[in-house]
Amino acid sequence: MSVDHETRSPYAPPAVPVPPPLHQMPVSNPDAAGSQLRVLGVLHHVLGGLSLASALAFGLILAFGISQEAAEGFSDPSGIGAIGMFSVIVATSLLGGALCIWAGLNLMRHTRPGLCTAVAALCCLNVPLGTALGITTLVILQRHEVRALFAGTRRP
Repeated sequence: MSVDHETRSPYAPPAVPVPPPLHQMPVSNPDAAGSQLRVLGVLHHVLGGLSLASALAFGLILAFGISQEAAEGFSDPSGIGAIGMFSVIVATSLLGGALCIWAGLNLMRHTRPGLCTAVAALCCLNVPLGTALGITTLVILQRHEVRALFAGTRRP
């Protein structure tokens, strides 16, 4: 019996395909990067505005709750807890909205990349719109042409 070395065993691992040749990196386009940063800046403004609007709505609920609790002499512990909870929600919404708008301005001006990255990471906590915007911003901020735009407009 002769053994043919060309035949493969049915139990042998599959042959590894040869990968196609690597293409050159795409040429960086600073105009496209600038327009992407402008769009991200506008979207940060929109998310910040929505956050500030929600702070206004929760602030109205908070004011109504405080007036109701004041009429009862602040005797209900659950009412005081609700006032504390809504106070934290209003403060967080105000701070998040202001930071989001500030980051949007910096994205449009190509300044403070660290702030933009930190705010994009914090936006991920705002589910679902902030998560999508934050991840997209983080991905775009890692591109070389975007980094070059930020490096070219550093303040002294």
